[in-house]
Amino acid sequence: MALFASINYIGNNEFFLLNFITNFPEEDIDTSRSFIYKSKSAIWCQWTLGAKVFKGHYINSINEKGRLSIPSKFRDVLSQWNTDHLIITKSLDKCLMAFAFEDWEKMERKASSLSAVRKADIIFKRHVMGSAEECQIDSQGRILIPASLRDYADLKKKCLIVGIVDRFEIWDIEIYDAYMKEALKDPESLRTELAELGL
Repeated sequence: MALFASINYIGNNEFFLLNFITNFPEEDIDTSRSFIYKSKSAIWCQWTLGAKVFKGHYINSINEKGRLSIPSKFRDVLSQWNTDHLIITKSLDKCLMAFAFEDWEKMERKASSLSAVRKADIIFKRHVMGSAEECQIDSQGRILIPASLRDYADLKKKCLIVGIVDRFEIWDIEIYDAYMKEALKDPESLRTELAELGL
């Protein structure tokens, strides 16, 4: 759903319409997915409300050449940006992360503000930013994952593709199951941490 508003330069009406837009619930407006078009007589604004995100999980097979089908619902998310390219890189966990260009650019901006001397920052930039590869989605909805990234995540046959809002992860399904089994050993501590975050 999108919100359109025309702000005309006619005194009080300008204030009224501007007030209408800015008082819209902030959490429903993704300003990174908005644009403003200016003309001589008006400003036309569009905010995308409830923009599509990566969610859910899917199991697909990766072939010997490293081709993996991207779930159609994830391709629908990418269609918001009219792109058939992804950025894929290593996670700090034993999996890969995939980003649309726009969300990867946000990651780059954050990385550029990291310290050049702090060890954790340097490791992150070397490991995550330094491993990034551009991958194109072909006409059959597949990407070709470079061998270095496949080897890192130990991708064999069955892959689990899981959406986490602004990106999705690609796991070997056995590694994912073992990881989550270990991660959920202490659900009470996890609930406490999430409650502190308001979740």
